[in-house]
Amino acid sequence: MKEKYSLNEQTYQFILENEKDVEAGKTFTIQEMVDRFTSSSFYKKQFNTYVKAPNSSMGYAFKRTGNWLMVDRGTFRKK
Repeated sequence: MKEKYSLNEQTYQFILENEKDVEAGKTFTIQEMVDRFTSSSFYKKQFNTYVKAPNSSMGYAFKRTGNWLMVDRGTFRKK
């Protein structure tokens, strides 16, 4: 049986895991985090078929944690 993964949930878990090692004030672009995400264990092959993935999910995950501020379009800073 093939496992189903939610892109939004996987990007959220990725952000939660990685923000533990990020000091406050550090800034990342969505593209920088997408590059990290696609080489992580959180990224699943089935996400390759998604049209806007994972860029749109990454922005959503940053906002969802509540620990990041959008400083510019596509750029987030850790609180």
